[in-house]
Amino acid sequence: MANRMSLVVLSLVLWMGLLISPKEGSAEWYADAYAGAVFTANTDLTVTSSLGTTTTYQGLDIHNSWTAGGRGGYWLDKQKMDWLGFGLDVFFFHVKTPPGQQVGVVSGGGTSTQFAHWSLPAWGIGFDVLRLRLPLLRDDQFTHGRVQPYLAAGPAVFITYAGQNTFVQPTGQSSTDASVGAKVDAGVTVMVTKRIGAFAQYRFTHFTTELEYQNTTPALATEIFKTTYDTHHAIAGLSVRF
Repeated sequence: MANRMSLVVLSLVLWMGLLISPKEGSAEWYADAYAGAVFTANTDLTVTSSLGTTTTYQGLDIHNSWTAGGRGGYWLDKQKMDWLGFGLDVFFFHVKTPPGQQVGVVSGGGTSTQFAHWSLPAWGIGFDVLRLRLPLLRDDQFTHGRVQPYLAAGPAVFITYAGQNTFVQPTGQSSTDASVGAKVDAGVTVMVTKRIGAFAQYRFTHFTTELEYQNTTPALATEIFKTTYDTHHAIAGLSVRF
């Protein structure tokens, strides 16, 4: 866990260094704020014990949730290259299962069980190593286009926290995980004034969590709870250019 957190801090430092590297006047800087809805595909939860057993809870239904965040960065300001940009994106969302759902269980043989509540707040730190836009409807006021469809992609660090795990004894244990996943954005910005715009966007995120707990039942063991999440985000927000 310490190594993962060190990697996260190092990545943030290096990326912030990249963001502040353009000379004044060489870039069109932006700051965005947004919110929206999150839809997560059904997933499997695999529990691996140091005692040598593996149990998989199949097809967990994940509640629809909300997301909010902000991002900043720059587009290259020279008109021949103003379609290219870079950014840093920080956002929050929640993945949790409704209590009492019936799921399949694979543990040596097939069966089913009623699954307890599982809640996982998640912070995402996205590194937009590539941002592309298509400046449309250029004029003297909107030199980078009044309408700007865009794409963005890059790795993301996902920091997740799970508390009150009822699957292990003693109960009330919590665990935090930091993992590297991916983020892809596609949207369109409409500039209302030279400095202020509004945008709507689709986002896809993919990441895997591995949360570690100690379990004393039926014997002392370390258990790893592993889950992969594919989420679809529909968001809207405001953009300020300077």
